[in-house]
Amino acid sequence: MVYLFLMTLAGSILFIGFLGCEKMLGKSMTECMKYKALMIVMLGYAIPWVWIKGIYKSIIESFWPERVAAGAKGIIDTADIDTGAMAYQTMKYKLLTLIVSLWFAVAVMLLIIRIVKSFRKTHELHALAIRCEDENLEEAMKQLRKTICYRHKPEIVWTRVNNGTFTIGTLKPIIFLQKEYAEGDLYWILKHEMTHIVSMDLWVKLLLEFVCCLHWFNPFIYFLEHKIKSLSETSCDERVTKGCTEQEKRVYMDLLDRNRGGNLLRKSAGGDLERVSGEIDKRITLMENTKNIGSKEKVIVRAVFGTLIFLDSLTALAYPDVHHVKNAVMEMAEDAADGNNFWIYEYAEDGYDTPIEIILYDEQFVDGENQIYPIVSVNELSCFEHDFVSGVIQIHTKDEDGGCIVETYESVRCTKCGATQRGELLHRAKKISCTH
Repeated sequence: MVYLFLMTLAGSILFIGFLGCEKMLGKSMTECMKYKALMIVMLGYAIPWVWIKGIYKSIIESFWPERVAAGAKGIIDTADIDTGAMAYQTMKYKLLTLIVSLWFAVAVMLLIIRIVKSFRKTHELHALAIRCEDENLEEAMKQLRKTICYRHKPEIVWTRVNNGTFTIGTLKPIIFLQKEYAEGDLYWILKHEMTHIVSMDLWVKLLLEFVCCLHWFNPFIYFLEHKIKSLSETSCDERVTKGCTEQEKRVYMDLLDRNRGGNLLRKSAGGDLERVSGEIDKRITLMENTKNIGSKEKVIVRAVFGTLIFLDSLTALAYPDVHHVKNAVMEMAEDAADGNNFWIYEYAEDGYDTPIEIILYDEQFVDGENQIYPIVSVNELSCFEHDFVSGVIQIHTKDEDGGCIVETYESVRCTKCGATQRGELLHRAKKISCTH
């Protein structure tokens, strides 16, 4: 659950940063730059920053070395410790489990609904498809191959919709051409759709559907969805008209203008056929006001957004440390110089043992970083929210014969208040001569 909230927090912070960047530096950003930036924002929602935490911790520790409690480090390696499935189920744990279950149920339900709608729409569209027999189709595709690098020819069909062109499918894209279009329009219609395919806008929308289901509780995600779908079209227009003459741009804009009342080239990347008022006007206005943006301005924008990404990635430090404890951690026999000092212990299944040499306190906690803390009595209610880390508790008891017994238990310890919770006994070792 912590991962989910940190992912949605990181994505939202980066999205807000993008909106601020667009507000201040929008005139220095192309539509393609905005679209690519939003794809990075979307990945911020989909991929946790935890993978970079180790790098940041290494950098920080190289400047500020971590001090060991009590001036010593234990030798026990708890990196492989794995607690039982039913351990430490506090009220907070049960509440988080309930929240995760509700979130997961809603996310799966939304995902199923979107998948079912997509399959229904695809089936209906295929039922309305007519084989395209336009005699200019081959010539138009031949011209497009010179400007758009796409190895495979997509399937192209007619649809019974009078004024709607769209593309569906990711692995095998299918272009549905509107039933009616003027002579000379076919090239620009196909160029728009082929640009969507080459730019992998269909895959972007597929990932967007997943992210929306994953973060259904976050209102920012729906604003992001609207923004990405809008920029998918405006950035596509920008790529279509790139390198074209003013006359060719005017032909493309006239095509959009003549179809402003319909659906032509409007939501092609997703096959969404609902009408959106004013979208065609916005796209035409953007193309009319297109200006050349200098390389220096682009560098500044990229530097600013890169800084935002770096600052956002610092949320990786908020991810909790996860330590796994082995069900059986054994102590290695210690051969003293005189040969009369040895351990009595059980053997581990994998055939090796881990020494436990340093005993600083009769009751001590050893965490995954090998730091040793004394066990103290604290009032757990004084801590508003515990931050538990995994480790082991060692209880050292001297016997009458001068030896000692060390019992090792699974455990967790709160880094805030120092409260510990003891789990199952891992092993019990007896030493004939106590040297602690």
